[in-house]
Amino acid sequence: MIKQFRIDSIEAKRFIDPRSAPQHIRIDNNSSILSVHPVDEKNVKVEFKFTVTYTGIGMIAIDGTLIYTGEAKKILEEWRKSRKLPDDIAREIHGTIINNCVIESVILAKEVSLPPPIPPPAQMLQQSAQKSKEKGDVVGYA
Repeated sequence: MIKQFRIDSIEAKRFIDPRSAPQHIRIDNNSSILSVHPVDEKNVKVEFKFTVTYTGIGMIAIDGTLIYTGEAKKILEEWRKSRKLPDDIAREIHGTIINNCVIESVILAKEVSLPPPIPPPAQMLQQSAQKSKEKGDVVGYA
């Protein structure tokens, strides 16, 4: 369970004039865990970086820290062994990072005249439908 979430630094840059930006822009979001440190027997401190890359026109980077409570020993052993987290814990941590940082990124993108780093609803539905056809699931949000 995530006990605390904190943003430590934010950087947003536009590389070209907004009027000369191409019509179609590739936007990539990435969440990375940089380090994991023990806090006490039940808690670990996770340092992360979230980036939004607008190919050729700009970027947003957010660095932060969160405290994860539970299974500290298991998390530290896995991190020291393979620089990875157990899958279920990694999903929870990355989900929290993405959920919190995308909101901040939308605000930052507006400030530096970049498009919001989330796909428009029509594109999300189209991607969802395509995944459903591949997996045979019902069309909808995952």
